Amino acid sequence: MRAQIAMFLIAAGTVAGCASTPPPAPMADMTPAAPMVAPAPMMAGPVDGMYSGTSESNGTLGRGCRRPGPVTARVRNNTVVVAGIRARINADGTVSNISRRGGTVSGTISNGTMDVTTKNGRCSYHIVATHA
Repeated sequence: MRAQIAMFLIAAGTVAGCASTPPPAPMADMTPAAPMVAPAPMMAGPVDGMYSGTSESNGTLGRGCRRPGPVTARVRNNTVVVAGIRARINADGTVSNISRRGGTVSGTISNGTMDVTTKNGRCSYHIVATHA
C-alpha cells in the first residue's frame, strides 16, 4: 500500500511540475525584426515650368562654347532641357542624363531651385536657376 501511495505522489508531483513551467520559446521567435526603410523624400513645391538663372564656366571653355551668363531651362513631365541637353528628374530630385548623344546633366532640382552641371564636349557649366 505504501508503494502505491508513493507512486501516486510521484506521478502527481510530475504532472503538477510539468504543468506549471511553460516550455522555452523557439530560437526563431527571438530574431530581431528587419529595420524599416524610409521612403525617398519627395520634391517640395512645383517642378514643371520655366527656370531662369545663371551659368558659370567649369574650367577653360573650348572653341565654339557659349559664354557663361543668363540661362533658361524648361521642365515638363519629370524631364528638363537645359543648355540643349535633355535629362530625367528622379523622385528624390536628382537629375540624371537620358540623352544618348550630346552632353550630360547631373545635379538636383528641389524646392523651386535647380543646381546642375552640364558637360558637352569641351564645354562645361555650373547652372543655378529658380522656378519662374
